[in-house]
Amino acid sequence: MPTLDDHEDPGALRRRFGVVAIVFTTCFVVLLGRLFYVQIVRGDEYRAAARTSFTLKERLPARRGEIKDRNGVVLARNVPVRRLRLAPEKLRKPEVLDEVMAHLVAVLELTHEEEGAIRDKLALAQEANRSDPVSVEDQLVDDQCPFDGATLELMADAPPEVDAQRVLFCRECGLYHEPIAADATFCPHERARLVWAGEGAHRHATCPKCKRNFAASAVCPVDGNIMTATEHNLVCPVCKRRFTNEVAVLESRGDLPGVIVDTTLMREYTQPFTLAHTLGYINRVTREDLDQNPGVYPLDGRKGRSGVEAALEAILRGKAGEVEYLMGTNRTVENSRRPSEPGLDVWLTIDSRLQREVRDILRYQRSAAAVVMEPNTGEILALYSHPGFDPNAWSGRLSKEEWTATSQNPYDPLHNKTVTAYAPGSVYKIVTALAGLREGIVTPESTFFCPGHYTFGGRDFGCHLKTGHGTVNLHDAIKGSCDVYFYRVAELLGMDRLAVYGREFGFGAPTGVEIAESVGLVPTRKWHDDHTQLGFQPGLTLSVGIGQGSLTASPLQVARSFAVFANGGRLVQPRLVKRYTDAERQEEQEFLPVDERVIAMTPLQHAVIEGGLLAVVNDPGGTGKEAADPLLKIAGKTGTAEAAQSRLGASPEVAKWLMEDHAWFALYGPVPDPQVVVVVFLEHGGSGGTHAAPLARRIFEAWRRLGLYRVPPPELEPEPSAPGPGDALDPSAPSAPDRPAPAPGDDTPTGPRAPSAGGAP
Repeated sequence: MPTLDDHEDPGALRRRFGVVAIVFTTCFVVLLGRLFYVQIVRGDEYRAAARTSFTLKERLPARRGEIKDRNGVVLARNVPVRRLRLAPEKLRKPEVLDEVMAHLVAVLELTHEEEGAIRDKLALAQEANRSDPVSVEDQLVDDQCPFDGATLELMADAPPEVDAQRVLFCRECGLYHEPIAADATFCPHERARLVWAGEGAHRHATCPKCKRNFAASAVCPVDGNIMTATEHNLVCPVCKRRFTNEVAVLESRGDLPGVIVDTTLMREYTQPFTLAHTLGYINRVTREDLDQNPGVYPLDGRKGRSGVEAALEAILRGKAGEVEYLMGTNRTVENSRRPSEPGLDVWLTIDSRLQREVRDILRYQRSAAAVVMEPNTGEILALYSHPGFDPNAWSGRLSKEEWTATSQNPYDPLHNKTVTAYAPGSVYKIVTALAGLREGIVTPESTFFCPGHYTFGGRDFGCHLKTGHGTVNLHDAIKGSCDVYFYRVAELLGMDRLAVYGREFGFGAPTGVEIAESVGLVPTRKWHDDHTQLGFQPGLTLSVGIGQGSLTASPLQVARSFAVFANGGRLVQPRLVKRYTDAERQEEQEFLPVDERVIAMTPLQHAVIEGGLLAVVNDPGGTGKEAADPLLKIAGKTGTAEAAQSRLGASPEVAKWLMEDHAWFALYGPVPDPQVVVVVFLEHGGSGGTHAAPLARRIFEAWRRLGLYRVPPPELEPEPSAPGPGDALDPSAPSAPDRPAPAPGDDTPTGPRAPSAGGAP
């Protein structure tokens, strides 16, 4: 029989069972805790991860709102185009990616830089596990020119000395050259004499007429790399560029993994050069845009970059939607859908007919700007900066040649000069005049003698009329733009008091217009002490009094200041936007005129200044008589601001242009019922009276010819002639023009400069 020694101690068994129970209990608690952590603490995260394993989400892009002029003419719209995108998840294998990229390089003629950018975007998307396709080309060539929309044509037979279809392409610089014999003299397309440069293998030519580039060998004359021969069989009848039907070639290779050719909407601007600066353009979002606006834009999204497109980006872009699909073994079904919200259409105050007229009037200027504005409402009828650019190219397929031509243009086509500050010259004298009257420095009868210069601080400040104006009162000083008179008024006012009035007229501050603008500068004594090497000097006040020195203002600010006298004293806020509507015009948001402030002036003060402005244009001795309209009476002011500059590397022609003065002319009319303000600015354009005034008159005539002039009611009697020199003025007389009620409805200063040697009218 077994003894007690043959069995284990019962206490030891209990201890062993206790250990086993503790182990099991611990494991159970750990498992329970893990289950709690997975299902409760991180349950949402794991459920989302599980969901993505059998769901597919697709972004539904929102329709971008259209931009229209005040009459409903579409200025910016969306048109369907074919595009190329790559699916990142299907191109993870290096050998597959290399095969696809080799094909795309050949078809799209990508530079090394462009190929590298595509590879970088794919890598970024793959690292972030993003399923959004990566955009490669937003506007593939099909049967229409991507630059001007013209229908492409098959290339005709070329002259025997050139292979019309064969082109040499450099993958380094992105330029095209046509092969041509090294001893060729004339362009085979235009029969113009070729301009040759370079030697040996780098010998190349340019046609001055058609702007084509030619090369005598396969060596790129720009960077010395060997160029690739390619063939194009289509030509645009408008711009003469040559293409291959990229859509047809890509679709013929339907076996390329990850390549998506589909249809999307591209922004099209119907009046590209005419409204380029006002409308602006859109282009691809950057990494910074994505970081600053999480979830707003896809990787291949687009964003407004300038003009109205940038200023009203949130209104125009709308809100993207999303559709979710459940991916089963045999089929994929839609699970949920959130529709996109289209952007609103924006109606501008611009009249596109008048805008085209303004462009035509300024077409022969090197660099210019014009503003046409309603003085009672602040509505901008035309806002044109010259030269312009093509926003269609900057929003889509921007060629290397166009980028170079635009960025190297000495007259700066990308710069909106209507909202850029320059020295305003004598158009600023209306501020000095009202300041002198309100401060009691001068009266309408006060006279100063002008011998052609003004002696101050041991030096002479010249008047633009070197023989002098003789004894003049304020009326004569405005009419003849006498610098000596305004030197004296500015000296008696002082720099800081003059600055107060400049700011009251809105100079040195934003106008409130919707697009980006520079605010200019109204200098003070402290500003000169803080920003100039010599600090404030009393003679600087004289220069500011005639609109020069460190004072700067934009053409739009000048237009607003003249609107003050046109509407009887209200400083209106300029407006480009008239209303927002949805696509069906079911919902509208109208914008009404806004007055920033009322500028105090008595009827006498208004009458004497307006009388001088009328004499500028309508008196035979006025500096702006070239602006006189044969049918309607207008008031205006000339301005010529010293603006000599030098620019490193400028050609002799540009260097000569840079030494010229800025030319200004500002007008409002018709008096006594002013309905429009016109400002013309010519950068380094010469004389305000000689060069700017006739252009302003032509714009005013175009405004009248287009039917924008509203004939006043018969009961509105013509205003009596404004007081002239020696005329008695009754301070209790009513204000000269009885205005109709309004319709419902980082600038860098020009730097410190020595006191002016005299302005010009």
